[in-house]
Amino acid sequence: AEHLARLEAGLERLQRRIAGSDTLVLVTADHGMIDSPPERTILLGQHPVLADSLVLPLCGEPRFAYAYLRSGREQAFREYITGELAHAIDLHPSGRLLEQGWFGSGPPHPRLHQRIGDYALVLRDNYKIKDFILGEHPHLHIGVHGGVSQAEMYVPLIRWES
Repeated sequence: AEHLARLEAGLERLQRRIAGSDTLVLVTADHGMIDSPPERTILLGQHPVLADSLVLPLCGEPRFAYAYLRSGREQAFREYITGELAHAIDLHPSGRLLEQGWFGSGPPHPRLHQRIGDYALVLRDNYKIKDFILGEHPHLHIGVHGGVSQAEMYVPLIRWES
């Protein structure tokens, strides 16, 4: 609350300084947020079948993670996600999401397919998945983003004219 009060005071100072300058000010965020408590966290280290299926650590966001699979592990990976974790994760082949326009309109960058892994793990409700990498401080944020919920996809917009 203190941080937001300081931000608001700063915007009020800006508004006074530019008064009469025929300036349009837009303030927005780059994403929305939701709360995801610790009990809604899937820790990859507690799911060895899933972890052993990956050739790289999960990439992307804890709410929309990209999985790069080891050769020959696709079936075990799919069965684990759609069985053990189906309550929390929707599994999508990344190439299909690319074809369906999930990454935006227009032609994609030629190397985009390399950045979205073999599968996308789209977390349901307020679940998140976390894969700690070597040397990373194991900290879990309650506020998360990157998922497909309305709260995460719609962002605030403040508009004023001086």
